[in-house]
Amino acid sequence: MQASKILFLVLMSTSVLVGACGSSSGLQKNSTSKKEASKWVPAMSRSAGISEVRTFNRLKSAYIQWQGTPYLWGGDNRNGIDCSAFMQVIFKDYLNHELPRTTVEQMKVGKKIRKKWANIGDLVFFKTGATTYHVGVMVDDRYFLHAGTSRGVMISDIQDRYWSARYLMARKVL
Repeated sequence: MQASKILFLVLMSTSVLVGACGSSSGLQKNSTSKKEASKWVPAMSRSAGISEVRTFNRLKSAYIQWQGTPYLWGGDNRNGIDCSAFMQVIFKDYLNHELPRTTVEQMKVGKKIRKKWANIGDLVFFKTGATTYHVGVMVDDRYFLHAGTSRGVMISDIQDRYWSARYLMARKVL
């Protein structure tokens, strides 16, 4: 566990040095940032390629900049955002890829992959109600970034009982 935290700090330092989208100052914006960031323990493979590291750093920057933004159905900015609009922002502003607006439309993009193959930059979908869906983007092989209804923009564990029971599919977009 300690090695993972050290890897996280090294990657944060590296992303600032190589000119990633954000800076470490995002951690100082409010008292919950440090607390929330400490919950995310990424599992970056030693064999990760440059493209994966770049995607990882961009998603980390997005998390730092958007963390805590409240969930707002139909919202599309830092005052409030829903899950599908957040994926649009992530893919357009951080990953240079356009996505459609709604979760249902986003479910048709890219190639469907097995859950066990979902990794950095892949979209993950959940069925949260009779006619409602949720979307997030994987930040490693276990955690995903999303705009959740309970705490806004956050990182969650796909293996968590709640998400595991509602998992629908993963799609490789990039």
